[in-house]
Amino acid sequence: MAALLSDAATLPLNATDRSTPSPGAPASSRRPDDAASSLADRDVSQLTRGVWLRSITGLLLIALLATATFLILHDVLSINRSAATVVNISGRQRMLSQRAALFATRLVVARDAEERAALRRELDRVTRLMQSSHEGLTRGSAALGLPATLSPALQALYFGSPAQLDRQVRDYLDHLHGLMRHVDQQPGTLPPQLQAITAAASGVLLKTLDDAVVQYEQESAAEVARAIRYEQIVYGGTLLALLLEAALIYRPLVARVRRATERLLRQQQFSDQVIDTSQALIIGLEPSGRIALFNQHSQQVSGRSEAEVRGQDFFSTFLPPQLAADAVVRRQFLGRVEPGAQAPRTETPLLTHDGRHLTIEWSNTELRDPLSGRTLLHLATGVDITARKQAQQALQQALQRTEALGARLRQEVAHAAQLQRAMLPPPEITLPGLQGLARLTTSTEVGGDYYDHYAVDGRHAVFLIGDVSGHGVASGTLVSAAKMAVHQLANQGETDPAAILEHLNEALLTASHDSMFMTLLACSLDARTGRLRVANAGHVFPYVWIEADQGWGMVEAEGLPLGRVQQPAYAAIAFDIAPGDRLFLYTDGVIEQEDRQRQPFGSEGLEALLYRQASADPATLVEQVFSAVQRHAGRPHFDDDVTALCLAHTGRVEGAPVLPGRLASARDLLQVEAAAVAEAGGLPAPVARQRVVATHASGTLLPLLPALCAAGIRRVLPDDQPFLRALGWQALLAQHTLDDGDDLARWIPAPRQSGDWPLGHSDDKATTLTALGDWLAGLALTAEAAGRPLPEGLADIVRLMADELIENGLYGAPLDATGQKRHAKGTVREVAAHEGLRLQIRHDGQRLGLSMSDHWGTFTPAVFLRRLALNAGQQGLEAGIGGAGLYLMWRMSDYLQIRVQPQRRSQITLLWSLQQAPDPERDSGFQFLYHHELGELPDSASA
Repeated sequence: MAALLSDAATLPLNATDRSTPSPGAPASSRRPDDAASSLADRDVSQLTRGVWLRSITGLLLIALLATATFLILHDVLSINRSAATVVNISGRQRMLSQRAALFATRLVVARDAEERAALRRELDRVTRLMQSSHEGLTRGSAALGLPATLSPALQALYFGSPAQLDRQVRDYLDHLHGLMRHVDQQPGTLPPQLQAITAAASGVLLKTLDDAVVQYEQESAAEVARAIRYEQIVYGGTLLALLLEAALIYRPLVARVRRATERLLRQQQFSDQVIDTSQALIIGLEPSGRIALFNQHSQQVSGRSEAEVRGQDFFSTFLPPQLAADAVVRRQFLGRVEPGAQAPRTETPLLTHDGRHLTIEWSNTELRDPLSGRTLLHLATGVDITARKQAQQALQQALQRTEALGARLRQEVAHAAQLQRAMLPPPEITLPGLQGLARLTTSTEVGGDYYDHYAVDGRHAVFLIGDVSGHGVASGTLVSAAKMAVHQLANQGETDPAAILEHLNEALLTASHDSMFMTLLACSLDARTGRLRVANAGHVFPYVWIEADQGWGMVEAEGLPLGRVQQPAYAAIAFDIAPGDRLFLYTDGVIEQEDRQRQPFGSEGLEALLYRQASADPATLVEQVFSAVQRHAGRPHFDDDVTALCLAHTGRVEGAPVLPGRLASARDLLQVEAAAVAEAGGLPAPVARQRVVATHASGTLLPLLPALCAAGIRRVLPDDQPFLRALGWQALLAQHTLDDGDDLARWIPAPRQSGDWPLGHSDDKATTLTALGDWLAGLALTAEAAGRPLPEGLADIVRLMADELIENGLYGAPLDATGQKRHAKGTVREVAAHEGLRLQIRHDGQRLGLSMSDHWGTFTPAVFLRRLALNAGQQGLEAGIGGAGLYLMWRMSDYLQIRVQPQRRSQITLLWSLQQAPDPERDSGFQFLYHHELGELPDSASA
C-alpha cells in the first residue's frame, strides 16, 4: 500500500516541478509559483492525509469487522465442539442404557463363573460411565467439556414433570447396582431388578433419553444459527466497507482486498481442515447428485479416494441399485430445505469399496447463494451407526432368547410345582394315636414350606414341619432333598427326633446353597405311653393344648437351622400328653403376614385365635387360621408360604412291639445286646442294620454268632475289650456316619512307619509279600532294640492275612454284572489302574494296622455274614469268595473293619495291639459298613 500511496503523490509533485524556478532566481520572480507550489503541497498533503486517514479508518473498520468475523467463527467452532460433546455424551447415555440392559440380562443367565465375573466387570464399568456422564450432563464437567448450566427446556426435561429424566436415570442405576449385588450374593437366581431394567431400557427411559438428545441438538442448532446470523451481519458490513473504500480510496483498497483475499483463503484452508478432520462423513452434492466434496473421513469409511469419486453420481456409486433409483431417496438428499427448518434425517446403507454394507444416518442441508437464492451445494453429513444397529439387533435377539428361556423356565417351574405337590403326603393325617389335618399354601409356583408324617411299628407317630429360606425353585430343590431323606428315615423306622434332624442336616449340607438353610420341627409320639419328643432346628415354637388345664402352651425347643453347620448336636425334649390334647404346628408365614398398613398378624393374633377356637376340631382350627390370615392380609394370596398342621391325641395304642436295646447316643444308632437279639429271634425288618450295633461280653459271642448273622447284624463289639476302648468307643459307634476316606489312616493317623504297595499284575503278589516280610523284619528289629519286642506270632499272622487279602483282591473282588467272578483263581493277569488294588501297613507304637483296598466295591454284607455263619456254626466251608479267610481275619485280628461304597470302593482293615499277643480264642470286634440299602440281609437279592 505504501507503493500505491507513493504513486498517488508522485503525479502532483512532478507537475509542480515542471514550473518551479531555480533556487537562484529572485524572490519576486518565484512568488506566484511558490504560492502554487505551496498550494499543491498543501493539496498533496491534504490528499495524503486524507488517504491515510481514510486508509486507517478503512483498516480500522476492516480490522473491527475481521475481529468480529474471527470471534463469530470461533464462537461457531466452540458451539460445534461443545454441541458435539454434549450430543455425543447424551447419545452415549442412550447406548449405555441399552448395553447395561444387555449385560444385565447376560449376567443373570450366565452359568459359567468366569463368564459371570467378566460380565459383572463390564456391567460395572458401563454403570459407572453412565453415572459419570449423567452427573456431567446435569451438573457440568470441565473434564468432559460439559457446561455447568442447563437451558430451561433441559432443566424441565431433567428435573420437571412428567419426564424427570434425572430420577429415571438414577433409578435405573440403582436397579443395576441392586442386580449386581443380587448376582454376587445369589448367583443362578433371577434378580427382581431385571424386569425393571429391561422395561426401562426399552420404554420410558429410552424415549426420554432420545428426547434429551433431540433437545441438545435443537439448542446446538439454534446457537449455530444465531452465530451464522451474526456472521451474515458482519459480512454485510464488510461488503459495505469495501464499497465505501472502493469509492473513497480505490488504490489503497486494492491492497486491502488482496490481503483480505489471502486471509479468506487461509480461512478456507482452515475450514477444509476442519471438514477433513471431522469424524463424520461430509459429502457435498451438486443439484444433479454428482459429488463435489468428499472429506477425509468419508474416504476412510468408504475405502474410496476423493479423486476417484469426484464428479460421480452419489446414488449409483454408494447406494444399492433399488435405492439409487428411488425418487423419494433422491428428494431426501437433493430436496429443498427451507431456511430455519430442521435438517431431515435419513438412514441408508452405504456400499464400501470392499463390498461391505454400512448403515449411515444422514443429516442433509442445503447451501444457497444468499443473493440469488440458487442452490449451490447439498451437504450430506453422515454418522456410521452400523455398530449401534448391530447392537440393537443383538439386544433384540437376546431379549427374544430371554423370553424363550423365560417361557421354558416357567414351564419347568410349573412341572416342579406339580412334582412338589405330588411329593407331599395327604393333608388328612391318621397316625398311631393321632388324627388331624395339614394345609400348605405357596406364595409362588414352587414353595419352600414342607410337612410330612409317617408311622413306625404301629406305635410311633412321627410328624414334621419345615420352612426353607427364600422362595422359588431353589427352595423347592431343598424341600425335595428333605423329602428324600425323610423317606429314607421312614423306611429305616427312625423315631428319634434329634436323630432325624441330624440325618436331614447331613443331607441338606450336600444339597443346599451357602446362603440357604431350612428350619424344621420334628416330633415323635409313643402312642403306647403318650410320650412326646420334640426336636427343633430353628423353627417357630409349636403350641400344645392341654385338655386338663384348658390352655395352650408353647413348646420351647431350640436348635440351629438345617444345612448351616456340621454336626450341630440336636437334642430332643420330652413330655407326656393325654388323650384329648392337641398340637398346633405352623410356619412363620402365618405370623409374618402383613396387612395393608404393614402390620404383621403376629404371635398375639395367632394365640388369640387359638383360644377363640379352643373347642374346634383340628380341621376347623386349621381352616379358621387360614381364613383369619387372609382377612388380615386383605387378599386371598400371601406374601410367604403358609403351612399349618393340627393333630389331636385320640388315645393310647396297645400291644405294639418293642425293639430290644437302647439309644446309644443322640446320633441315629441303636445299641442292642447280642443275647437279646438272639433270644427275640432278630430285629424288625424296617430297622436299618447299618445303624445297629450288638454288644456282648467276651467269651459269649461264638454261640450267638449264627443268630446274629441270620438277623443281619453286621456290627458286633465286645464291650469289655481294652483294645477297643483304647480305639475309642464313640469313634467305633460313629463309623457308619463316615463314608469316603482311608480307614487305616483314621485309626493310625500318625504312623511311625508305614508301607504302601499298589499291585499292577498278579505276579506282584510274591514281591509284595516279600516286601511286607522285610518291613515286618525291620519292625521287629526296631522293637527289639527299643526293649519292646513284637508280640509272638504277630508277624506270621500279618503275612498270612496279607496273603488272603491280596488273593481276594486279585480274584474275589472283580465281579461282572451277573455277580460272577471275572478271573479264575490262580489266573496270571494284568491289574488295570482303575481297579485301585493296594496293600498298606502302618504302626504308631501302640497298634499295627493292615489294609487292602480296591475300586470294585462288590463285597456285600450278605456274603460276609453267610461266611461267618457257616464257619461259626461249623457247617463246613463254602467254595467262593473269602471262605474261611474272612472268618480267620476276624478271629486272628483284634478288630476287623470292612467298608464298602457299592461299585466304587472296598477297604478291609485289620488292627492288632502291640501290647498283647494275638489270641484266636479271644472275641474281637468286627464292623461291616455298607453305604447302601441293598445287601442288608443274608437272603437279599444282592447276596
